Amino acid sequence: MAPRPYYDDQGRALPFDQVMQLEKIDDRTFRSVTKAYSPTGGENGTYGGHVYAQAVWAAAQTVDAGFLIHNVTGWFTLGGRPSEHFVYSVHKIRDGGNYCTRSVTVTQAAEKGTMFTCTCSFKREESSLVDYQDNCDIKARFHDVLKGKEDDPMQHDAAPSQDSAFFRETYLPQHPEHFNPIAGLHLRKVDMRAYNDTRAPIDRRQLTFYSLRGELPLATAPHPIPLRGGFEMTREANLHACAHLFASDRNSLFIIPNHLGRAREFSRMASLAHTVIFHVGIRDLIMPPEPRIAHANAVPTLFEDGALPVCNLEGGRGDSDGRKWFVQESWVTRAAGGRGLHTSRMWDYESGTHVATTMQDGLVRFKAGARL
Repeated sequence: MAPRPYYDDQGRALPFDQVMQLEKIDDRTFRSVTKAYSPTGGENGTYGGHVYAQAVWAAAQTVDAGFLIHNVTGWFTLGGRPSEHFVYSVHKIRDGGNYCTRSVTVTQAAEKGTMFTCTCSFKREESSLVDYQDNCDIKARFHDVLKGKEDDPMQHDAAPSQDSAFFRETYLPQHPEHFNPIAGLHLRKVDMRAYNDTRAPIDRRQLTFYSLRGELPLATAPHPIPLRGGFEMTREANLHACAHLFASDRNSLFIIPNHLGRAREFSRMASLAHTVIFHVGIRDLIMPPEPRIAHANAVPTLFEDGALPVCNLEGGRGDSDGRKWFVQESWVTRAAGGRGLHTSRMWDYESGTHVATTMQDGLVRFKAGARL
């Protein structure tokens, strides 16, 4: 049976828990249920963030409740096929008292071999009196590109299916009927020209907002997490973390030619390796439920029938509809030898908490004659 499409015949995108749904084959083997996002809308290539996040979710099925993903590095070795299921084979490296480690290999057509592999480290929650980070007021620092939309990130354009100059400037104008929404999350791309145009490539930035589609199982018991007193993490806490992993790779490598001012001069691009390090515990990773409020600027979510979710946003935080937003700040740190390095920080948009750091090594080849 073919994988389930990521949006239905009414154009409603699937919620994140359905995008990540797994079929258990045995205690260490799992298979995807939903089709991975295809940036081209065809049968050639899948979004790397899908297999990256789902591999971690498969690994999480093999660890005890109370362990939360904190570090994952993955290597992309073959392109994905949207029409085929992913099969995840999880291997135990070590189970310790506070840390445990898994490796995951992913295949589609068996005769083609491994198309993705990763190493995941999970840890137990712990407290510390030391909590240091760079203080960044996103709204103040990027005021010129956020003004008028500070309190409603959904007003920014949806992140394009692929962020190449050809796709944005040539393909889309010629194909106004194009419809290929990504499921699982709302992803909004900020127009950064007012910030980037006067800056050198190394200082340019791209902001991408992301917010949950649907609702996820509770990450802790009790919930909400008490300000004082203990709590226990459920295994589903890792599904909340996986939503951040899913967002971390969106259109990442396109930033390299875009920021270098060579948006139409690359000849080939592919992810090689991707690392995400979480700096926080579950309290700062929780994805509150999406309110069932249609936004005029967004593709609707396919909600299951049932009671309406309650948005547990402490102090009424979130946008005017009650959505909780995170934002990824991305930039280029190096490009040479047919490769480029994409780096990012992932922030809680409201509190300014630095949630995660990412680093991606990608194949980025430029056309003959392209130079800075």
